[in-house]
Amino acid sequence: MSLKHFTMFVAAGLFIMAAMASAQNDPIGKVDTVTLYVSALSEGKWMISAHVWNDEELAAIDIPIKYTAGMAKLIVDSVSFVGTRCEGFEQKHSQVDTLGQKMHFGGFAYMSPNKPPLAVGKGEIGRVYISAYGDKKPGAFAVDTATVAPNSTLMLVDKNAKVIVPALKIEIKALTAAKTPPAAVPPKKN
Repeated sequence: MSLKHFTMFVAAGLFIMAAMASAQNDPIGKVDTVTLYVSALSEGKWMISAHVWNDEELAAIDIPIKYTAGMAKLIVDSVSFVGTRCEGFEQKHSQVDTLGQKMHFGGFAYMSPNKPPLAVGKGEIGRVYISAYGDKKPGAFAVDTATVAPNSTLMLVDKNAKVIVPALKIEIKALTAAKTPPAAVPPKKN
């Protein structure tokens, strides 16, 4: 084997190992999934609805995201856990970095008979409302996972403190114009 082939072989191996290290990791069962459903509410306003599918009870959830809409500046208006699977968590959090256009949100169950871990299942765990501000017209909205200082990464934690790196899916729904109602048909004259 030539030195050139050996170098290419080692480089390919290192690339594959790095890719595997950053991939999903669920030591308990099937790979859990975080899905971010993005809806355009109106021009320059969006909602991100975060959903989790898990096959083990969860004690903590952390979802760090970054977002952009072209050159427009964005601000997180609010984060809501009302009516979601995390509503019963003892501690819910959201920390926003407006200048960096990123944030993270989630919570801790603090397991007790009154505050159990998140049960096995699927469904919404939180909503983030974002608006554009300033004089720049917003471009296409995009969202992705991020690392938020000091060390927040996309993770779920089971009730035995095992870290789960879930799969991430993102679905963006464009703003759809309201359908025009059909024109009234005048009554027929007899």
